Amino acid sequence: MKKAISLFALLSLSTMVSTSAVAEGLDAKRFYVGGGLSFNNVPGFGSARGFQFIGGYEFDFKLNEDILTAIEIGYMDSGNFKQFNGLSGDDATGFWASAVESVPLSSKTDMLVRLGYDFGDDDGLLLGAGMQYKFDTKIAFRMEYVARENVNGLQANLIVKF
Repeated sequence: MKKAISLFALLSLSTMVSTSAVAEGLDAKRFYVGGGLSFNNVPGFGSARGFQFIGGYEFDFKLNEDILTAIEIGYMDSGNFKQFNGLSGDDATGFWASAVESVPLSSKTDMLVRLGYDFGDDDGLLLGAGMQYKFDTKIAFRMEYVARENVNGLQANLIVKF
């Protein structure tokens, strides 16, 4: 049942993205990639350091004339969780997709809000919030807290636009 819901969510998201992309046309300058480290926790089980890779596209339209909307896909590996008694635990890996709203606070900083779905070991909804600092028009640094079904993580990512 979970796999059917995951497949339905992925197909719905793909349809939404492709419809929006066709309606407005894709601009190569709106694509970006990134990656970074994550500091993850599973309550009652332990913590781990992991990593993630991100690919995204910023849409041309703005909500309220200043809020950017982007769609992202990525891969995350939570790292091996260590229980409090020192024994190694499992890790959570997999792909995810999400919509990201970027609210400008100044010319260099944005507040980020994320809503998506994880299709990996920790499949289910994911929610996130954080900040982004733009070094220039092509490079940004993000700090986000992302909560998944089981794994919660603080992420530090470097984003590079094309």
